Amino acid sequence: MLEKRIQIPAESVLFEVSKDGVAILDTTTGMKEIDGNTTALCDLCSVAIGPMKDIEHIESPEAISRAVKHGYRPEEMLRKSAEMLDSMGETDEAFISDIMGKSLKSWIEMVDKSETSWALCEDCYKEVHKFILNGGS
Repeated sequence: MLEKRIQIPAESVLFEVSKDGVAILDTTTGMKEIDGNTTALCDLCSVAIGPMKDIEHIESPEAISRAVKHGYRPEEMLRKSAEMLDSMGETDEAFISDIMGKSLKSWIEMVDKSETSWALCEDCYKEVHKFILNGGS
């Protein structure tokens, strides 16, 4: 069986985590070659969405940035962050709120700097499109 190799845009982001939150130190973009049958993950919620060669929903960085400017928030990422803090035994609501705000701010900064396309699952695609087109209404 012949392996199908495909070229995809790739972006690496170097983060620094400190008491002040998450800071983006560097981003690099380029192309990488992968097996087209490699399982792709949604760039918003990390759910498996099938083989790379068969991804249905790909959005430009500009479209994702537009959705964020219109009010889109990565609810799944925020939920997982809150669960992580809870699993660590964190109960200080002010601290949790502060960390969640910093996490969201860092994520928005990353979106604004992104130069590669975003692969989306069906659910995230539908949610993002509400905001791309008309601000979530």
